[in-house]
Amino acid sequence: MWQKIWGVALLLAATGAWADNDVLVDRAWLRESVPGQDTASLQLNLTVTRPGMLLAVNTPLASAVQIQQVLPRPGSVKTRVLRSLRLSQGRTVSFGEHGLSLMLVGLKAPLSAGSRVPVAVTVRLFDGKLHKVKTEAEVRALDLSYRHYGNEEIYDHR
Repeated sequence: MWQKIWGVALLLAATGAWADNDVLVDRAWLRESVPGQDTASLQLNLTVTRPGMLLAVNTPLASAVQIQQVLPRPGSVKTRVLRSLRLSQGRTVSFGEHGLSLMLVGLKAPLSAGSRVPVAVTVRLFDGKLHKVKTEAEVRALDLSYRHYGNEEIYDHR
């Protein structure tokens, strides 16, 4: 089993950012913003080799980055801001899926397709070690091919 975990870890190391071989951040990206937009969702995968806590995510492009959990309620959805997030050994957390997201709040500049945004992820492993992993998030073009609620018209949100 460890051979598989380390094999995957070595493969991911080629495309991600490691901190002392204990914390891997990869596949970080954002969508380009539209005029007046002041928040953006940061997508990324976070894997730790030992149990720990995600303490913070930072970028100079936003006033703050919130760890958010979406909680479905009968007839509505509630979003809760988390101070930290427990990370299980060997398990990848995919932000942007399964009710967890990283929200950039107070964008300081527009996000343009093709640009790269510096991101720092701070994790404390349960052995007490603090890890700060730096990576870059790719800004991808806004997809204009979707339709709203069955309406045949396609909206350009730029």
